[in-house]
Amino acid sequence: MFSKLATASLKTLFRSQCANCCKVRVQNYATRKRFYKGTGIIQNENKWEVTLDHRRLKTPNGKPLLIHNEALARGIAAEWDAQSDVITQPTMHLTALCNTAMDNPGKLTKHDIASYLMDFIATDTLLFASEEEDLRALQERKWGPIIDWFQKRFDVKQEVSQGLEAPPVTTETRAALAKHYLSYDFPSLNAIVFGVEALKSPLLMLAAVDRRLEPSEAVMLSRLEEEYQLRRWGRVAWAHGVSQAELTARVAAALLVVHSASEVHEAKVKAKQPA
Repeated sequence: MFSKLATASLKTLFRSQCANCCKVRVQNYATRKRFYKGTGIIQNENKWEVTLDHRRLKTPNGKPLLIHNEALARGIAAEWDAQSDVITQPTMHLTALCNTAMDNPGKLTKHDIASYLMDFIATDTLLFASEEEDLRALQERKWGPIIDWFQKRFDVKQEVSQGLEAPPVTTETRAALAKHYLSYDFPSLNAIVFGVEALKSPLLMLAAVDRRLEPSEAVMLSRLEEEYQLRRWGRVAWAHGVSQAELTARVAAALLVVHSASEVHEAKVKAKQPA
């Protein structure tokens, strides 16, 4: 359960992110005027709903947005509360993830998503070594521990490509990943895809889900080559800062969805145990 201090911190975080993003990129977003004064949450049996001036928030398909976890509901409410005069929906990642999970516009199944994630492994950023000696050494130092963790965590062997060709992914690796991915519910898998696509790396997202990495750490590792080049050639501070903040917000939102689902599952398992 979130404390008032934690909720206030979430609101401050989203306001800061929205302010930074809107200053630079609001012209590229479809926006509409804020039509509500306040936000809140209400409990509906074992689910939670977000309210805008006491009106229940609905998905794009008109369904009441039902959320399985109070912390996640408070996070969504904080996103809406953080909007200023206009609502910038592309910055509201928690809302988008929960809407997509409920409406499922692509009519996907868990197996569809798991298959997509297994195919993604062959294009993982961490599995391609640079031809440049200094950068390759940096990759081995920074990415090597994550690759080692991945192999031990799933009891597999994974090669790193030394060229442009995709690294081989064994049948055993695919089977281990399939079993792991299918252990998650649909909203969690949807969120994992969101994080993987932001990071361009299933390995980094899996490490973040397992709490091996913080969102900011995962983002910095995904941007390793870019940061290496920026240190050599210079950077546009505000532009790269905004890009990094957006990526971190995406990954953090995905992780909140995944972790809140696992907490609900653990609570139900405990409830079934005899006193």
